Parts: sequence; structure tokens; C-alpha cells
Amino acid sequence: MKRILLLTIVLFLFIQINAIGQNAWINEIHYDNGGTDANEMIEVVIENPATYVLSDFSVTLYNGNDGSNYDTKTLDVFTVGATIGDFTFYYFYYPSNGIQNGSPDGMSLDYQGSVVEGQFLSYEGVMNATGGPANGLTSVDIGVEEGSTTLDSESLQLSGTGVQYNEFIWVDPATATAGELNNNQEFGTYVPDPEPTNYPTDFIAEANVLNIDITWADAIADQLPAGYLILASDEDNITAPVDGTPVLDDPVLSDGTAALNIDFGVETCSFLNLLASTTYYFEIYPYSNYGEFIDYKTDGTAPAADATTAGITIINSENFEDGLGTWTQYSVTGDQIWYQDSYGGENYAKMTGYDGGSNVNEDWLISPSLNLDLYDDEIFTFISAMNYSGNVLEVLYSDNYDGVSDPNAAVWILLEAELSAGSWAWTASGDVDLSGIIGANIYLAYKYTSSDSESSTWEIDNILITGLPDVGIDNPISNNGEINIYPNPAFDEVNISMQKEDVYKLEVYSVNGELVRSALVDGSIFKTDISDLTKGIYFVRISSINSKNVSIKKLIIL
Repeated sequence: MKRILLLTIVLFLFIQINAIGQNAWINEIHYDNGGTDANEMIEVVIENPATYVLSDFSVTLYNGNDGSNYDTKTLDVFTVGATIGDFTFYYFYYPSNGIQNGSPDGMSLDYQGSVVEGQFLSYEGVMNATGGPANGLTSVDIGVEEGSTTLDSESLQLSGTGVQYNEFIWVDPATATAGELNNNQEFGTYVPDPEPTNYPTDFIAEANVLNIDITWADAIADQLPAGYLILASDEDNITAPVDGTPVLDDPVLSDGTAALNIDFGVETCSFLNLLASTTYYFEIYPYSNYGEFIDYKTDGTAPAADATTAGITIINSENFEDGLGTWTQYSVTGDQIWYQDSYGGENYAKMTGYDGGSNVNEDWLISPSLNLDLYDDEIFTFISAMNYSGNVLEVLYSDNYDGVSDPNAAVWILLEAELSAGSWAWTASGDVDLSGIIGANIYLAYKYTSSDSESSTWEIDNILITGLPDVGIDNPISNNGEINIYPNPAFDEVNISMQKEDVYKLEVYSVNGELVRSALVDGSIFKTDISDLTKGIYFVRISSINSKNVSIKKLIIL
């Protein structure tokens, strides 16, 4: 009887220990640096490790391209580091390029084949696992990353004070501390800071063509913020955040809403690639602490600002979400061609002359016909990535290409653009100036060439061509408040009212610059049937025949 009772107590204690869960987490990561990757490493912290069998813990690596797991190591092969109180560090150095470079990629900390709660992590984006212990789970992006400017002596680390994973925060690359406490990390009972005392001042939003730059002066008081949450919307309807519920970064404002977390002391941020002729609204909320302890200052009135982007039209944009989209490939020489590829959930156009070896190729990726006579100040931007040795990609334009024949039959002129230097580094082209190009049938193109000894790989994405529509009126755009469009969004018909009686020339353009409606209006109101137009974004421009003023308004057709 005593033996049975003793066995029952032991089993009960064992069940209780395992029911509580494992207080263990991934504490430090190094996966990428400038040049050849070196010192790639993962560090794990375990509380009271003597109560476990180390081999029951493992770290599994995941490929963000397809979600599969590509490496697993149990913690008994990790090096034992320092012990701080009840916590012990374990770290493992992987071989060069042993940890994939992301966009995104991920890892999980597992116990007896199951992911430790909250420990399926990723960097450079979110991914879904299709294998391994995290199969079917969605990762949590740690929010910081490494790249070409990271040193091989640095790492991504958790920082702060606490005794559980969610009490720390991931910070930008700092000197690596494998097997030791991270920089600015302390184990102990976490005592949250009180709410920030004051809001920041001088909160300003300023439009820079299709970008908006936000600036402010840091809050001053006894309790300073740890950071700021900047909320953005294309409507004046921003809702304050809620304590204990962190708002994650969402930098894409072109879809209507966005959010950015900015560290105290930075005092600036930007929202990029916005819609033209659109007013955006912003509010800023200082906060203390992080995670479940985040404490936003929401009493009183949060600083607010707004700004309106320039009246620029998108002439062409292509993210290669549907094959090559509006762009076409033309193969002059070789069997390889431009095609759509993807990695980490991002699609792009890709060209390589390598197929079991280098091959002779000449392949063109060509835009649709562009009528640049409709615009002024045209700008062409894109991003490129490259790897392996070979010829530099050429960026060209032509005003006499017929759109279907061998492009070598036309005259092409080289454009100056910043291109990737290699190592798959995505590089912004800078603003490629097209303003000096005149013509109603202009083509842009990327020309790829390779030889039987060298064949680089090139990738292109985020093509954007913009311009200020030129409708034959020299006077600049006037105050958009003089024009009212309703309903907006519209379905079958739309009303356009002007502030005063006059003779107006009214034109409606698609985002591709096509004139889809034109009328002369003698009066102050105009109604038109739009049921024949496809849904999307349009720009309505109204010019006064007498005053020569021009106004631009965005119209959304559903």
C-alpha cells in the first residue's frame, strides 16, 4: 500500500510539473551578415533545466518558401553556457549558411515533439509550417532582422527584465552574447513602468509626392515613453489603442490603414507609395512597456495631423502577382525565359541563363505601351536582386518598338538606375527620370544576357511608373475643396458639383492614364453614368475654362 501511495505521489508531481509547461524560449539568433555568413547561432534559455532531459528539447528550422522543416537539433548537442539563478543558457553554432536568410524563414523550440507555447518564431515576415513540430501553425514575426550591414559578431537578442519570454522584446542587431545574458537583459520580477506622462509635441505630417513624412518632438516628463505608436488612415476615423494589446507594425497605408511602432528618440517615420490626391490622417500615442504590459497614453487628446499626396497618376504598376502581369517576355536567344517566381510569399519576375550549366541567352522583359504625352515629371522605380557572376542587367526605353517583334529591330536607349550588387540583396532603383521622353507609344524594358561561361540570376519587383497628368493646362492644381464628388465610392452614376457657376472641362482618367470620360459642363453640377466602367480607382480632373484652374479628385468605382 505504501509503495502504491508513493508511486501515486510521484506520478502526481510529474503530471503537475508537465502541466505547468516548460518555461523555455529562444533568446538569441544570428542568421545573416554582410559577406559570407559566419557565426550563425541560436541560443535557448531553460528555467530549472535539471527537471528535464535535454534531449527532449529540440530546435527545428523552417523554410519560409514552402513551410517545410530543413534541420532539427536536440539541445543535448548545444553548448552549455552560464547559469543565472534558475536559468541556464544553451547555444549552438551552425555551419556557414546553415540557417536560411529569410523573407521569411523561421524556427521553433520543441519539447517532446510539440512546439513550446509561443516559440514558433520567424524573421522578415510571417510563415505557415507544413512539416515538423510546428506543422499547421502560423509563426510570430520577431519584428527585427539582419542583412548586408550586420556584422558576423552581432545577433538579434531579447532585451528587458523578466522571467518569461513575453516579458522581453527583440531588438536590432547588437554584439552577440552566446551563452550569456544578452545586452540590456536581466532575469527578475518584471515591474511595469507607469503610463507616459505626456504626449509628444510638434506632431507634423508632410507630403513628399506619394510619400508622407511624419515628425515630432519627444515627450518630456518624469515618465518618458518606451516608444510611440503612429496610427494612420485615409479617413478621419482613427480609434485609440487599448492597454495590454500591442498593435503590430503595418507599414502599408495604401490599403487604407497602417501602424508603426517607433522607438523613443527617433522622432520621425514615413509612409511610402501612397495613392495620389489623397488625404491621410495620423495620430500618435506614446506607450510604456511591451507585450501584455504595454500601457498607452490615451487620456486627453492625442496629437493629430494630416497631409495630402500630390496629384500624381500611376501610369503602370506591376508586382507580378499574376504571372508577368502587364509586362511580356521576348526570348531572342536561348531556351531560358523570364518567368514569375516567388519566395517567402513574395512574387517577382526572374531570369537566369543557368540550367545544368551556363547557357547563351538574350531575353527581354518589356512593358506595355505607355503614352507619356499625357504626363509630366514621369518617374520609374523598381527593386532588383541579383546573384552569381554574369552580365549586368540593362534598363532601356524605346519610342519606335512595335510591341510584338524582335526588340533588336528597334532603337533602345539605356536608362540609369541603381541595380543589385549581388548576394540576393534587394536594391531600390532610385527615381529613374522619364520626364525628357516624349511619345504616345513608349516601351520600357529589361535586357538580360548570359554566356556559356557566366549566367547571373536577376529578379525584378515593385515596378511603379508615375506622372503628373498633362491635359494642356499650365496652371497648377487648385484647392480640391472646391470640388465635391458623390457618392464616392460609386456604382452606377456619380455627381460632380463645383463651388460656383462656370464653364468646366471635366475628364476622368484610369490609373493607367486612359481618358475614359470627357465633357464640357456649363453650370455647377454634372451627373454621369459610370455603369460601363470597370471597378477600380479613377482620377477626375476639372478645369475652369475661364480661370484656368485645375482640381483633381479620386473616384472609386465599385
